[in-house]
Amino acid sequence: MKARFLPLCLSIGLFSSQALADVTLTLDSCLQAHALNGQEKELAAGESLTLANGTHQLVVDCTANLGRSEDDTFPETSDAFVLLFEARDAELTLSAPVINTETQMERFNRQGNFRLVSSDGAAVSYQTDVLKKEGFQVFRDYPEELEAFNRTDSPAALRPYAPGLPAAVSNGAGPATHAGDAGAPDQETVRQMLRYWYLQADREARNEWKNWIESSQ
Repeated sequence: MKARFLPLCLSIGLFSSQALADVTLTLDSCLQAHALNGQEKELAAGESLTLANGTHQLVVDCTANLGRSEDDTFPETSDAFVLLFEARDAELTLSAPVINTETQMERFNRQGNFRLVSSDGAAVSYQTDVLKKEGFQVFRDYPEELEAFNRTDSPAALRPYAPGLPAAVSNGAGPATHAGDAGAPDQETVRQMLRYWYLQADREARNEWKNWIESSQ
């Protein structure tokens, strides 16, 4: 009986140590991810990724409601940032500062002052840089942009560029989004188009939009 019990305990212990040998990254409010390690990866605020131990490169931005009051707000999305970090056997949370005004958004775009912390509150070091794109921002090919970005001397560049780095597994509460599913539009493209046209509209058009959304619920 003891001879059978010992191998079983060893097997359970080995399985447990393997299960813990990874990194969990959760996005805090306002943040959304668009690419991970050179591959498209859509993740919304509050969702999590399970990553292999090691170095990872993430593309994120922040969408916040800006305005003078709750009745006069509009969504605005920050620049896209590349974050490069290394972690092992940790539960991490990535967050942005509170952004309620255009001034705060401008400061965030200049500083990229994210907070990456472990479950015990310890800060985790990272490198960051803006993933710049000229012109129309709605349709972006992040893997292609990252391939060019990683050939620069940016501290957030991943060298050597390796699209085949370990992929992440979504552990978020929300359903996973699979771009390109037959018969289904790319929801990230839909969100970006909605944000773009909302920002182009004047106040009257925005109020009409808000009223229409409220009446449709």
